[in-house]
Amino acid sequence: MKILFAGAGALGSRLGYMLFKNNEDVTFIDSWEEHVENIKNKGLKVIIDDKDLGNYYIPTYRPDQVNGKFDVVFVATKSMQLRPMLEQVKHLFHEDTKIICILNGLGHVQTLKDYIKEENILIGVTVWTSGLGGPGVLNAHGTGKIELKQVKEVNLEKTLELVSRLNNSGLNIKYSNDTFQSIWHKAGLNCVLNTYCTLIDCNINQYGSFDKNLELTRAVLNEVTAVGKAEGIDVKQDVIEKNIKNLFPLETAGAHYPSLYQDMKNGRLTEIDYLNGEVSRLGKIHNIPTPVCDIITLMIHSKEFINGNK
Repeated sequence: MKILFAGAGALGSRLGYMLFKNNEDVTFIDSWEEHVENIKNKGLKVIIDDKDLGNYYIPTYRPDQVNGKFDVVFVATKSMQLRPMLEQVKHLFHEDTKIICILNGLGHVQTLKDYIKEENILIGVTVWTSGLGGPGVLNAHGTGKIELKQVKEVNLEKTLELVSRLNNSGLNIKYSNDTFQSIWHKAGLNCVLNTYCTLIDCNINQYGSFDKNLELTRAVLNEVTAVGKAEGIDVKQDVIEKNIKNLFPLETAGAHYPSLYQDMKNGRLTEIDYLNGEVSRLGKIHNIPTPVCDIITLMIHSKEFINGNK
């Protein structure tokens, strides 16, 4: 089984390393030249829980350097990079190539359907975390899991066989009919913490320390819940609120600055259009007012503009 990671950043490197270590045929592609060259020349340096596990020579290339066909493709990019990456790798798909998408945010299925049959799309959500300690250096902590669902359940038994095989490498995948609910629950959390922490300029604990944080949280989640339900998803707002509150303590994730905050700080474009922006877009389709998500999206874009990103 030939496995391609379309994007070998923090998460792609971690999952790809796990599969490669278990003797799966793994290939990385990435557009970060220094990252690619370091893995080629020195191997991917793997540090898990502060322990150096050595260097792994995983075949790694720029997108324009790869040919052939792959059986499984993990898309591991930022949300806004999904379509450009699919354009670069679509010639590597065969009739039965399975795409596994565990990106943050909403709306990815519609993009994927432009490139591959619905029955070959496996959409999911993950709580695996990871990081890079520089080009060619994987630096991660803890463990995680993935919740996955085949968008159109044709030949489901083959998908379950694939899940079982991937789990032999420790990916901890659970096939679940509740996956879309989980995706919306995670997106709701990110619509709150990613955006407010960026706009207020604070970490998660500091946001939670504000005595009226629940009012801010519910202003967003009321819209997320209404739009999600209009999309046919059983979004449970109380669950999202609890998940957010559980992250406030410093001993959990309170000291963390969310990914959107980090992208903004580093002058990169953010995933706002796949979070609050997507809630706004869907709200218009369903005639549901989303004034809070509308203005948050505009404010984040205005900060991107000031940073020189347009």
